[in-house]
Amino acid sequence: MARQKRITFDGEHYYIDLVFYNYILKCFVLIDLKVGKLTHQDIGQMQMYVNFYTRELMNE
Repeated sequence: MARQKRITFDGEHYYIDLVFYNYILKCFVLIDLKVGKLTHQDIGQMQMYVNFYTRELMNE
């Protein structure tokens, strides 16, 4: 669906590296690419992306 998808949350812009939609499972797949070691901040940022998509973009 998108490459470098920009979302705005609390007045700040964040960029999700890759966004896919699986039509069979009817769900989004969000990918955030990292070069270095995975940190707790990275996991928290990814959780923020998932929560945003769940709250704002998914239909019941």
